[in-house]
Amino acid sequence: MGNFPGVTIDKKTGYASLSDILNAKIIDLPGSYSLYPRRMDEWVSYKVLLKQDKNVIPDVVVAVADASSLKRNLLFCTQLIDLKMPVVIALSMMDIAKTKGIKIDIAALERELGVPVIAVNPRKNKGISQLKKARIYTSRP
Repeated sequence: MGNFPGVTIDKKTGYASLSDILNAKIIDLPGSYSLYPRRMDEWVSYKVLLKQDKNVIPDVVVAVADASSLKRNLLFCTQLIDLKMPVVIALSMMDIAKTKGIKIDIAALERELGVPVIAVNPRKNKGISQLKKARIYTSRP
């Protein structure tokens, strides 16, 4: 497992409870840095995100971005936002960014991108409830 492109090579599906009354089907797509696929695994994500995979129609996209190398991830995030689908950015590796001296103004990033940005650390269960709430409020009716 890893938090970078090339680790997941196909769609993986799981389920999560978002609230007492709402469950979600979660589809983990192969990672990518751009909507322009160069590897076979990137084509899997491309087809889902551009609605060419008839088996998967996402209500919302949760883009996991590495805070310690945010610049590399922002292109892909802005491309997703440009697709006009609901997007939530899950900002991971905040602890690593901090040790590198990187400070991220999450509120300013949210304002600039126009989508929710949630700092998460799944290993410590931080930000998960906020991510679930953001997902609920950004999904299409």
